[in-house]
Amino acid sequence: MSMSGGSTSYIDIQPSNVPSNSLISYRDGNPVVSFVIAEQDRYLIGSSLRIAGNIAVYETPSGDHGVVPDVADNVRTNPKLGVYGIIDQVVLSSQSNKNTIEHIRHYGRFLSSYLPLISSKQEAFGHLSESAGALPNAVGNMLSFSNNENGSDATGREYRGNSFCINLPSGFLMSKENIGLSSKGWGVGGLQVDIHLVPDSQFLRAPTKNQAFYQLSNLRLLAELINPAPDELSRLMSKSSGTMEYNAISSYYTTIASTNAIVNLRLGLSRVLGVFMNFIPSANLNNLSQDGYQTLPMINNLTSGEIAAIKQITFLKGGMKMPLEYNITANVRDDATLVSADPQILRNFMNSFLPFMKNIRTQVSPITYNRIPYKNADEFADAGQMFGVGVAMDAISGEGLDFRNDTFTLQMETGLTDSSAVQSVFIFVRSKQTLVFNANGLQVLQ
Repeated sequence: MSMSGGSTSYIDIQPSNVPSNSLISYRDGNPVVSFVIAEQDRYLIGSSLRIAGNIAVYETPSGDHGVVPDVADNVRTNPKLGVYGIIDQVVLSSQSNKNTIEHIRHYGRFLSSYLPLISSKQEAFGHLSESAGALPNAVGNMLSFSNNENGSDATGREYRGNSFCINLPSGFLMSKENIGLSSKGWGVGGLQVDIHLVPDSQFLRAPTKNQAFYQLSNLRLLAELINPAPDELSRLMSKSSGTMEYNAISSYYTTIASTNAIVNLRLGLSRVLGVFMNFIPSANLNNLSQDGYQTLPMINNLTSGEIAAIKQITFLKGGMKMPLEYNITANVRDDATLVSADPQILRNFMNSFLPFMKNIRTQVSPITYNRIPYKNADEFADAGQMFGVGVAMDAISGEGLDFRNDTFTLQMETGLTDSSAVQSVFIFVRSKQTLVFNANGLQVLQ
């Protein structure tokens, strides 16, 4: 909503639960960081919200800081994510009544597919590298991020590690509508932003350093607010209720370990726009020896890196093929020696984010989306594998499909033959939701 005649203000808020030493880390018992934007008669520009601060990576603790790793220590973070990799969940709720507006789980896994699919390599080397420390090269990312002392040593502790300033991609904050902060009927009653941090073993890959950890300092929330003009504020005060529509992300988790993989989900959502998912061997999660954010093809043998190719995919709604009225039969089904990606699987995966023909910036390429076996993450080119499966439910009207009473089913014929190589599947559903609010509270209509 445009606010003619008003002015803008900028806020700088510290966490409401910051420790006395202002140092935050999962290792020291601070798994949640909370920011509170108080209720007030102003609008928040959701897309302007940023989390800023400093992050340092240490190989071993030493007092209230630690020892910065060098090149030989091989302590790394995911090159697709940078600082984004510290976030496990994002919870947005009303500050006045605590009702949840949007809750995105497995946030790092979501962004590990989303960010490289909608940003080019040049963008990743440019502003993403500067703002989030996400450099699409494993060694380059280690040198510029993990190995960056930058005042983290014992003689310069005022400024620790890398500075960052990141936005929080979410349907609610990225809506084109400004967010009313009032509790008088035309807003959500303030906004509380809770960021759940991941364990060190998920954020870091440190095969020889089992005490490696990350530490945050100088955290703050920055945002831009709109102050309505007096006549506009007078009009708003007469409103008793309001609505806001946005695209939300719902997340699910399951595992598969068979040649006939079936995923059934009771979504309970009325306007589903798209579904996408990424995969990783379950043994690679929360494991300092592995990168827990790689989005890999399914792996049969973790030692040799043997790929368990997806041979056929079927999407079902209530037992009927939908939105595709046919099976996707992959090219590898007829030629097991192929290492190139299947174009149908790739196109539908990318189309689940935004229309394929409109996606003009992406890091997905034959280098990053293929079936080439690998033995360790050091062999990956660019930012690593960007494999995934997905489908757009409604690419025409934009209203989505109704899954309130129907089950979403995914059937896949795979090359999984090793029952011990369990694959974790992170599933993300993009749907339209409507937020209804008044002076008594708010409700999310899914």
